[in-house]
Amino acid sequence: MLVDNEDLVRRGFRQALGEAPDITVVADARVGEEALRMAELRRPQVVLVDAEYEFIRKLTQPLGTAVPGIAPGVIVLTSNALDSHLFWSLKAGARGFLLKSASQDELISAVRAVADGAAFLCPAMTRRLIDRFEILPPPHERSHAAALASLSGRETQVLRGIAMGRSNQEIAHELHVTLATVKSHVSRVLAKLELPNRMHAALMAQRSGLVHPPQPPRAKQAPAGPCPPARPEPVVRRAW
Repeated sequence: MLVDNEDLVRRGFRQALGEAPDITVVADARVGEEALRMAELRRPQVVLVDAEYEFIRKLTQPLGTAVPGIAPGVIVLTSNALDSHLFWSLKAGARGFLLKSASQDELISAVRAVADGAAFLCPAMTRRLIDRFEILPPPHERSHAAALASLSGRETQVLRGIAMGRSNQEIAHELHVTLATVKSHVSRVLAKLELPNRMHAALMAQRSGLVHPPQPPRAKQAPAGPCPPARPEPVVRRAW
């Protein structure tokens, strides 16, 4: 679903996404209550929306009561590469952040990633996020260790997969469970850890030591023992 106050912007993104065979634009609307009602009616997996933070906060809440716990993945579209836009978008619950000047490939990749339960940041903002922001929410009364201890064994496995950057489909394949089961586990993990999205969960898992960056392989050492005899140098006969 496309949500933007500019008709030409929505039309352009609809045309760009229409060339992807696995993506269907089910609705488009301007920012407002009508867009929320349309989202509840059409139940899109992904919503691309202009940087309207209060609207994003409402949009990331579960839609209606027929399918409790289900909310669309939100990708923020903005023409301003400002740190404040990125920070407040993530804080409002967005799972993607994309500039309106992005290429068609970036747009399609972002929609596919968020639809699969992953997160997507445009390359221009990724380094700035790493260098300048602490996006975890203020610390809760419980410590990270206590919060992680509340997870079941399967939920901990799912959290490890999230922290390693794996998509829901990849986690389902590794754990030999269905995609719907993984999505259910992700929802429970976020609820138990009191976190708004999987990006925050991944940071929490990494900072608590639940996962560690892979270590470079050690160089193999030669086996101890006597050195093998040196091969004799070949004799070269010259004809003069």
